This record gives sequence, structure tokens and C-alpha cells, in this order.
Amino acid sequence: MGFFYMPSGLINYTLHESAIVGRAIIFTYFIDTHYVPKLISHRNVAVDGATTQSSTFMSWFAEKAIDSNRGLQQYPLCSSTLNESNPWWRLDLRDVYKISKVVVTNRNDCCAGQINRAEIRIGNSLENNGNDNPICAVIPAIPAGESYNYSCGGMEGRYVNLIIPGDMKILTLCEVEVYGQGPVLKRSFVKMQFNSRVDLTDPSLREKVLKQLGSVLADKGFTNVTLRWSQTPKRVIQKVNADKSHCGNGK
Repeated sequence: MGFFYMPSGLINYTLHESAIVGRAIIFTYFIDTHYVPKLISHRNVAVDGATTQSSTFMSWFAEKAIDSNRGLQQYPLCSSTLNESNPWWRLDLRDVYKISKVVVTNRNDCCAGQINRAEIRIGNSLENNGNDNPICAVIPAIPAGESYNYSCGGMEGRYVNLIIPGDMKILTLCEVEVYGQGPVLKRSFVKMQFNSRVDLTDPSLREKVLKQLGSVLADKGFTNVTLRWSQTPKRVIQKVNADKSHCGNGK
């Protein structure tokens, strides 16, 4: 049995992977989460994060959306993508937070309508660049130079995405603020059942298993994970009863 720290929302995942060549190994883990708060805060946690976006128009870099210049909505103090399909912007909060609201400030020059129908998504997955995480809100419109609040009701997540679905779209953000509680850690115990003929009491083989599981989780977008064994696996030998042949008495 092992344990690791992982964001919530992963319940009853089953992974079918082979950690040792030629051996079929089945991982089955069940997440039982408990809050372990490190800090409770209602400040703007976006300023401590890291940003990226699907593309960049000239010097309108992603980080300019978290530069604390909420009231200055003109070039070059905003982020902006190119004109493209499904443009997106992502904020990595570096930890999991319970997010109460997101504040978005629109540009103050032309094209204020570009932000219309943008989706705010919050979660812990990086699949599809984080754009498949749950939706907090859809922005109908924000007047030029205005800041609108969007309540997220304590949604949990490390990543905050804004994406405009559709073709020929431009995503420009002059400020994104994120308020909530955290960061919080979640302690998760993992039960793993193995079907293998190799001896998993061997430390080197156990290390290979953890590396394999870590690789599978990383492929799913969970990179901030610590894995270790809490106890040595027990080896169980299954006996197979062979059919017995009966001889004698002409039988």
C-alpha cells in the first residue's frame, strides 16, 4: 500500500499498466481525501501564479493579465492571443485553492466585445491544456475598461483557464484576479493490487512500480504528486490444484 498527495476529483480510477516487462499488473486505487490547510486567505492569489496562453500577439504576454494593473487597460498592459480557433489563457496557482470568485477586467480601447462568451474553467487537470476542467462561469459581455466578478462557489483547482470557443477569436485580458481559500493539500491513500510473478518485496522492483504509476499520473496532467510505500507488499502464493489421474482396476 502506498500514499501520495493529489488533487481531488479522482474517485475510483482504475489503471491497467505493466510496470515490469512481461508481467500484467493492475493498479486500482480509491481516493479518500482530507483537508490539510496550510494557509487560509482571501487575497488575490493570482499574482503568485504562472501564466501561459495558446499564442501571443506581439508583446501582449500572458503574464500581463496578472501584473496588478487592473485600472490600466491599454497596450501594453494586457495579454492577448492571435486571431485563432479556441484561444485560451491559463493561470497555474502552484497549489490547490478553494476559489470563491474570479474578477476579469476587459480592455479599454476597441474590441471590447472580443471577450464575449469566454468560459472560466477551474480544476486540476492539464488534459487539453486545462480547457476540459469544470466551468465556473461564462462571460456574456464586459463593457470596455470594466471589471466583473464571477462567483465560483468554492470550486477547487490549481488551474484557472479562460477560453473562447469558436473560430477566428482573440482573447485579450487586462487583469485576472482569483480569490479564495488555500492552498490546501489533500492526503490520498492508494490501494494497489498486483498480479505478478515477480517478487515485489525487492526494493528496486517496488521503485519501478512507483515510477510507472507516477508516469501514468503525469500523462493525465498530475505532476505535483509524491509517491512512497507505506509498507512492504505481502507476497501471496496461489496454489493451483492439478487434476489427479487414477490408475488401477482397469480404470
